[in-house]
Amino acid sequence: MVVTVDEAKAHLRIQHDDEDAYLASLIQKSQAAAEDYCRVPFDEKSPQAVHLAVLLMVSHYYENRDNPDKHIYLTMRMAFENLLYPHRDVQAMF
Repeated sequence: MVVTVDEAKAHLRIQHDDEDAYLASLIQKSQAAAEDYCRVPFDEKSPQAVHLAVLLMVSHYYENRDNPDKHIYLTMRMAFENLLYPHRDVQAMF
């Protein structure tokens, strides 16, 4: 995993353990989205930009689970893709 539950909790300033399973599922889904976008598997040795992109997506889905604002999502997605763009495997795209 690129991001741990403890890292996500620190990033989100969460001080309880009630949502650890939920955060773990958000991390898995966010990492899968990053791997799908880049067509590259990531692990704990991945570049810091990948780490930040996964944290960004986890944060977005945690903080905006009740807010369907398209503009907030598009802003996050643009940042997510900009962080990951240099790490794509273009050969694996097609």
